[in-house]
Amino acid sequence: MTDVLLGIDAGTSSIKVCAFDGGGKLLAKAQRSVPVVTPLPLWAEIDLERYWELVAEAIQEVTGRVGPAAAIGLSTTCPTTVVLDAGQQPLRPGIVYLDGRADELVREVTGTDAAAYQQRTGNRASPSTCWAANLLWLSRNEPELWSRVRHVCMLNGYLGLRLTGSLALDPTQASYSGLMDVRAPQPGLSSELLDLWQVPAELVPPLRSGAELLGGVTVAASARTGLAAGTPVALGVADTVAAAFATGMRASGDVFESVGTSGVITFCLDRPEFDACFLNRYHILPGRWLAHGAMSTLGGCFGWLQSKVWPEVRSLPELERMAQDSVPGASGVVFLPYLAGERSPIWDAEASAAWIGLRLGHTRADMVRAVFEGAAFGLRQILERAEARWQWHPGKLVGVGGGAHSRFWAQIKADILQLEYGMAEFTDASALGAALLGGIACRRYEGLEDPALPTIQVASQYVKPGSPERRALYDRQFTVFAQMYPLLAPSMHALGAAAGTRPAGS
Repeated sequence: MTDVLLGIDAGTSSIKVCAFDGGGKLLAKAQRSVPVVTPLPLWAEIDLERYWELVAEAIQEVTGRVGPAAAIGLSTTCPTTVVLDAGQQPLRPGIVYLDGRADELVREVTGTDAAAYQQRTGNRASPSTCWAANLLWLSRNEPELWSRVRHVCMLNGYLGLRLTGSLALDPTQASYSGLMDVRAPQPGLSSELLDLWQVPAELVPPLRSGAELLGGVTVAASARTGLAAGTPVALGVADTVAAAFATGMRASGDVFESVGTSGVITFCLDRPEFDACFLNRYHILPGRWLAHGAMSTLGGCFGWLQSKVWPEVRSLPELERMAQDSVPGASGVVFLPYLAGERSPIWDAEASAAWIGLRLGHTRADMVRAVFEGAAFGLRQILERAEARWQWHPGKLVGVGGGAHSRFWAQIKADILQLEYGMAEFTDASALGAALLGGIACRRYEGLEDPALPTIQVASQYVKPGSPERRALYDRQFTVFAQMYPLLAPSMHALGAAAGTRPAGS
């Protein structure tokens, strides 16, 4: 029997398919870029058929290099709302977590008492933590299409369906549905919340652990991907949960950062003592929860700079070299990184990005460096909120994901967060976590607590904070950063109304 395990990390900006051996060693990797479509302001969608084609291409590339796989597991961006017809075909593009079209509906349904809603679900009300709002939006705005909806799923459910013909929903993705109380010891849908969001229970597939066997690869999927028919597939989990599993995040107080299109600092809890600043969910491990301080476009800001602002700059290293021509503090320029609204820490789908402090003497280098620093200032707000809630302030923080390679950015984070910042030796944590879940599903491992499960080694070296003078400079800059959003929020909302991103006067 082959010892190869495949992990699919299906994200918002890219798809990665990685092959590992049973000890967690990377054997092969294929990657595809994902086009996110924004047909209207606040909208963010993916073409599901094209997405599946890209996943299949990447799987075929990897299987062509490593041969048969023992199992495959899924890790996907979350939430991505998918609606299917009676034949289990997608009726429209998937609605990704960056989408804010349902924000007004969230406020309408949940009312003005945010704390009361959080007491019912464990999460605050927003499109990012309540994908049921997307379903209500569809029922009101696309009624003909809605009349044909027979199944609702998340992205791992959709990819699992294409691979196996079976459909399910895992608790880590259901945690952001708005249809359950995440604080309950065992996950389950609430009839009261289903009624609140007007979601027929029969549309939601059965809840299953992401480590369970979903099914075997069908003959049709085998022909498209190169996987052997019958290859076991695990449903898998949300991407940050997969990364948490791969890094061995099991004890209360464990913390790490994942750096992709979004940026997330994740805290492990042994009790559901949540905070309204965070996105809260079940861990894949029973009796554990995860609290995510999630910034929507921490890494996406750099893709935006490359694609929309300075398209002649072709890579993150080029942006870094440009930023190094500036100085710490970006010569007095501050950037608010709210390109798709924001989740943690401000929770405003209508927030927008801005450079503040620009004058004639400033350069492009100052503007780029301010983006790196603005992202780190947002992370500092998240850490400060965690310290206030749980009295935790880690002395060290490890980063995983595509954006965690950068020593330049690691130094900025170490300086602004005032801790030692390490870059994990292997950054594709979500793909490894998915592969390990596949290994559990095929019984390569004995279960979620099997000591034979490999974990990502932490960084061998950490970047330390700089001089006291640099700390004082960043403290002053952070004070300005923290003041800007409350001052500018009314203007952001008014500009959004003028641009058609929200109804005027709402």
